[in-house]
Amino acid sequence: MDLLVNAANLLYVVAYFTADLLRLRLLTLVAAGCLAAYFLNQPEPLLNVVAWNLAFMALNMWQLARIVRSRRKPASA
Repeated sequence: MDLLVNAANLLYVVAYFTADLLRLRLLTLVAAGCLAAYFLNQPEPLLNVVAWNLAFMALNMWQLARIVRSRRKPASA
């Protein structure tokens, strides 16, 4: 299970070094998912931490949708 924490932190490090906002949001979304899964599967789950990570995931999904929408808009002539 410690693999999830290490994977999440490595994903955060990679996200901090990326200039592309879409990639940054995807990496942080997966990282938050790893942390949520880790803390949910503890002998005594830390539901407060899980809830915060789910909130961060929701925010990242909302921002991802905005980025994808803005990239799909046709250029005005």
